[in-house]
Amino acid sequence: MARKRKKMEEAEVEANLIPVMNVMFLLIPALLLAMEVARFAAVNVTPPKFAAQADQKKEKEDKEKPLNLKVFIMDDGYRVSAQGQQEGAEAGKSADSNKPTITLAKPGAPITDFDRYNYAALEAKAKEYKDKYGHETVVTISAENSIPMQVLINTMDALRGSECSLLVPEGEDIPAECYFWQAIVEAGAG
Repeated sequence: MARKRKKMEEAEVEANLIPVMNVMFLLIPALLLAMEVARFAAVNVTPPKFAAQADQKKEKEDKEKPLNLKVFIMDDGYRVSAQGQQEGAEAGKSADSNKPTITLAKPGAPITDFDRYNYAALEAKAKEYKDKYGHETVVTISAENSIPMQVLINTMDALRGSECSLLVPEGEDIPAECYFWQAIVEAGAG
């Protein structure tokens, strides 16, 4: 027994685009207004240096020895090294790699207490290096796995300088109160 299918008449359906156009008509001014209200900040980004500039780089190295400032965040403080030499170690002798250069401000405080690190001493050390190497702006930062992200951010702020504001008009020099504002974060380096 075959059933008979009813043939339904297919009628043309017109698309009603008016509601969609109304939504778009309201969205465009809202997005334009949001763009006007949102503040933008410029972050200076430098491209990697290529081997084609090796001759220029070699001439520059002959004139000035680079600082190569590195800060390692440990559970018990900061280990600072410059020019391949750990701060506080005598030349020619290997330093105790587990000993921090800058100890904690609050020893014994829990790791969740972000103020346990001595950010003021780190900033003073950054100022000391900036006075000696005024042309340097790059610092390499690495941390142990247990260090919270907020400590890393506070460390970058201390190395940049607490009075530093990089929102300067284009063409003007970076202010003197900005120490090491180009931070490179390394994973697992020590």
